[in-house]
Amino acid sequence: MTNRFEPFDPSPFDHQSQVVPGTLLVASPALKGTAFSKTVVFVLQDNSEGTFGVVLNQPANEKIKCAWHKLIGSDASDRFIVQGGPIGGPVFALHQQQNLAEMEMPGGVFVSAESDKFQQLIDNDASSYRIVFGVAGWEGGQLREEIEAGLWFTLDGDAEQVFDDPTWMWEKSLRRYGQGLICDTIGIDQLPSSPLLN
Repeated sequence: MTNRFEPFDPSPFDHQSQVVPGTLLVASPALKGTAFSKTVVFVLQDNSEGTFGVVLNQPANEKIKCAWHKLIGSDASDRFIVQGGPIGGPVFALHQQQNLAEMEMPGGVFVSAESDKFQQLIDNDASSYRIVFGVAGWEGGQLREEIEAGLWFTLDGDAEQVFDDPTWMWEKSLRRYGQGLICDTIGIDQLPSSPLLN
């Protein structure tokens, strides 16, 4: 009797290593113990010179919170501040209000870097925004090497995920990646809600 199962070929999943603005990078367990352990990164820019993104679920430290209060005022909430990465740069906001946007990202996410727009986001009491201090960055080709080495998983990002509760963002993103991989493997669009429906 011959074995009808072919050896596993990962090439059909090569598309999952594509990185474009709007991609979510989900840290694999292999990054445990590093600065990127259990992080989810939203890619803002990717070209031959390198890749830049924002860590979405890294809580702001006290230094960042202090800088935020000096920028906006002592009564400004720090609930939506994130430490976007180790590379310094301008403070900016990710949000969903097109009328306040300076740049549009895929998935219904907008970017603003003017402090008066930060204030408008606060005044509108919108929960769907993040004030970002710092970014994460990779030199040209470096991120793809890390993805191929299994350090990162990639997902198509959207506003629902970007502005989700950061507490369980990594776990939920990892689960979503695994479900997508299973669907690709068996050739279906989505998993049934109950295993009994398989």
